[in-house]
Amino acid sequence: MSKSKYDIIIVGAGVIGCSLAYYLGKLGCTDVLLVEREEFAGTGSTSKANGGIRAQFSTEMNINMSLLSMQLLDAMEADMLSETGYRKAGYLFLTADSQRWQILQKNIAFQQQHGVTVEPLSRQQIAGKIPFARTDDLIGGSFGARDGFIDPNGLMNACLTRALAMGITYLPNTNVIDLLKSDGSITGVRTAAGDFQADMAVNCAGSWAKEIAEMAGVDLPVEPVRRQIVVTGPTDKVPRVIPMIVDTDTGLLARREGDGVGLAYSNPDEPAGQNWIFDPEFIEVVAPKMLERFPVLEDAGIDFRLSWAGCYEVSPDHHAIIGESGVPGFYLCNGFSGHGVMHASAAGFVLAEMLVKGRAETLDIAPLSVRRFADGKLLHEMNVL
Repeated sequence: MSKSKYDIIIVGAGVIGCSLAYYLGKLGCTDVLLVEREEFAGTGSTSKANGGIRAQFSTEMNINMSLLSMQLLDAMEADMLSETGYRKAGYLFLTADSQRWQILQKNIAFQQQHGVTVEPLSRQQIAGKIPFARTDDLIGGSFGARDGFIDPNGLMNACLTRALAMGITYLPNTNVIDLLKSDGSITGVRTAAGDFQADMAVNCAGSWAKEIAEMAGVDLPVEPVRRQIVVTGPTDKVPRVIPMIVDTDTGLLARREGDGVGLAYSNPDEPAGQNWIFDPEFIEVVAPKMLERFPVLEDAGIDFRLSWAGCYEVSPDHHAIIGESGVPGFYLCNGFSGHGVMHASAAGFVLAEMLVKGRAETLDIAPLSVRRFADGKLLHEMNVL
């Protein structure tokens, strides 16, 4: 590459980095270099994401991030929106536990106060939405009509394609091996392809965010944690379009995945670390939970070949870390804790505002500053899936 100086360098071309590149371009900032360690964009967590989007959270910050993402997705031009795969099939939370039902009702009231389209459902209403599931034991649930699904790779590619069309430079298959420093500021990146100078460098490195932050001398409290998804064999006993179903009692998530059903579960005992290998023993953990709520899937079995593992980039309070790092010239966009795809549009938009205009005008993201951990101002999301 003949050019070695840019206004902004983005480290990581997953859905977050590509969203940031796109919205920088929309604001007229196209002197941007997007660096990706892999041969293809989104090879990391983006390609392994479950693809849900919801506003049914327990904190105002996460709710606002979701609502802004939904607004931005709705505002996309028709061809781009179709590429993102945004489908408002809904999120359906279920419980058969009286205490969880009380919590769920409080969540519904809180969410409604903050503009979320969500409603409580009775057992009979739930049975009407998912007649293929066992519902006789349920007390109630909640349904978010604007919630649903995104195609993670579709959204990423739509942003990347348009960012490139606006003049942003993309450098794949290039590992960042260090950050350039001068007088206490970050002034660029060192890669296997050479050094690149920049006024600002942004960490969008996903599961590798902590390593990139360490190059700047920043202690970023983000750890990769494996997340596994089991996929059943083909079944015609479940409709082609269903909401994301969340059994809050067992922690099981279910959605359509091709001709089968995808089943996810966050193992609370999963250790932190870069583990991208699907463990066949995970099937033994998920199968009883699946059969308890979806006995119709017994004949479908599990298709090991279609099941997979990815990594969440988890922060201590399950909220993103966005904004200044404390080191001049170095910015953070990390720690989405499983909400990266659903919050990618909002994160890219507000951080682009901060980088170009000096502050995020659309949404106050000060609570997402990395300083909150040192200041003891954690946000504490309770609806972690």
